[in-house]
Amino acid sequence: MHPPARHSSRLGQRFQLALGAAAALAAISLSPGSAQAYVVTVGGVQYDVTTFTGSYNANISKFETAANGGVMPWWGGGYDLGGLFATAVRENLGTPNSYSGNTSGPIFSVEAWDGDVGGKIWCTADCSGLTNPISIGWLASNSVVYAQATLYTAPTAAPGPLPLFGAAAAFGFSRKLRKSIKRSTNAVSSTYSL
Repeated sequence: MHPPARHSSRLGQRFQLALGAAAALAAISLSPGSAQAYVVTVGGVQYDVTTFTGSYNANISKFETAANGGVMPWWGGGYDLGGLFATAVRENLGTPNSYSGNTSGPIFSVEAWDGDVGGKIWCTADCSGLTNPISIGWLASNSVVYAQATLYTAPTAAPGPLPLFGAAAAFGFSRKLRKSIKRSTNAVSSTYSL
């Protein structure tokens, strides 16, 4: 049997490890880098807008409305609808593309024809005298950063680190209880063995 001081030291170390793990999980789940979508409201509907990098040719299935299995609710809705989304997002998903020597936001593609794709972008500066959002066209084989979206669903309250603390406390208590029972059993058996 271990001396009580050594036992409580091990229990304290395990509790500190559990506490550290809980703190790390909480920090990861609450870090600002965790949120990658940008929520916009267009036409009274909320969307989670994200991006992907690739070409139209390699990702044709994405270039449809959700009703048709795609991830572009602005697809086929014309340049005005693409412009509404580009204006709502602006530079909030970064400026990964380039147009006329200026950086621009992701592309909101609205149509494809004869090996080309057309859509709207938000330019960070005066793009050759054009005003935002800008209508552009490019080769369907070019790899660029496109916008994509899904319907927004409000996050549900996820349990925080508190249940983890409770689990650690319950684990510690159960270990103490088992040792106490074991000591009692040993004491009883030693009494009968005399």
